[in-house]
Amino acid sequence: MDKPFPYARTTWFFKFCECLLAIYGGYCILVLPTELLPPSFWEKFGKYLNTESIIIYILILGAAIIYAWIWQKLEKLNQIVSGAHHAWLQGIIRYWLALMISTYGFAKILKTQLQSPDYRLDIPMGEVDGFGLTWYYFGYSYTLAVILGLLQIGGSVLLLYRRTTLLGVMILLPVLVNIVLINIFYSIATGAFVNSVVYTLGLTFLLLVDFKKLKAAFWDLTERLPPVITRFGWGQHALRLLPIAAAFAFINYYVITDQSDKILKGTWKVEQLKRNGRPVPDSAWLTDSTAYKRIYFAGWSGFAFSPNPYRYKPSESLRGSYQYDSLKNDLKILFIATTNKKPVQDSIRVQLIDRTHKAMQMHMILNKDTLDFRLTRLR
Repeated sequence: MDKPFPYARTTWFFKFCECLLAIYGGYCILVLPTELLPPSFWEKFGKYLNTESIIIYILILGAAIIYAWIWQKLEKLNQIVSGAHHAWLQGIIRYWLALMISTYGFAKILKTQLQSPDYRLDIPMGEVDGFGLTWYYFGYSYTLAVILGLLQIGGSVLLLYRRTTLLGVMILLPVLVNIVLINIFYSIATGAFVNSVVYTLGLTFLLLVDFKKLKAAFWDLTERLPPVITRFGWGQHALRLLPIAAAFAFINYYVITDQSDKILKGTWKVEQLKRNGRPVPDSAWLTDSTAYKRIYFAGWSGFAFSPNPYRYKPSESLRGSYQYDSLKNDLKILFIATTNKKPVQDSIRVQLIDRTHKAMQMHMILNKDTLDFRLTRLR
């Protein structure tokens, strides 16, 4: 008679987590085909299914508690083969995660995910929400989407084999953690956020199952190279931190010594523009690219004069760098571009009048035209 495969006894909490993930995973596998039902079905029965789902989640939690409690009792009485139970439950968890995560992988490759509708592409960037930014950013490069999809699919395949489960977890876990952070800080849909968290918890559980292997590989493993011994004692530990401290010092010095403008920096609306003493009509920007309606001061990123009051387009705008001395209220702008193939002066001294944090006037001479701006700060 074969002896049962040995498996170290575990705590009730470990069994509960394993049961909860396995039961929930089995439920997700069973209901996955309902995603293929037509929208009309969800419009008619969706509200009822949402109410029932709460009841189902409560039943899943209760079943996991009871199963783990009975299991723990029988294990103490040596009346159960725990190894077989662990094998089945962890198998369900592995297959569930492989199915769900690879589904997202194929969605990226087959272009059902990370695709932005055309109307969203016409929204000004400053008005796009986190979801729109994320979808456009990751969908901009199909190659990147394919690579992410292949990582999810490849890691999922590794989950299906016991010998490669740990490798699959180590590939997928960084991907899922990154997705969770994106879902949190970019306000992605609640359902996607919950799914990413649950999948991350499932992968974390499988990782902790092999904690002894990880400890042996990353902590207990003896380094083949001999240690470098010095006479400095604690100075040797300080030396290890030197690269990190040097990196911080380098960037911190750059921040401290940054002399770029922080006073004018922002977006300014042209309330009124006068050219050679005559007011320029508000609608002149539609046909005249020099009828500026927005002025952007961006510190070390330079400035831009834009005729369009609704969006910025580099090809029709006047751009360059600038230097501002707040003590002398002295502004000098240096051009790096031309508009409509008309040359502009290399540098211009600009007179600022009645400058406050929210409003100011600018007087300048550009291409023999005297320009007077009345500006208010938008942001």
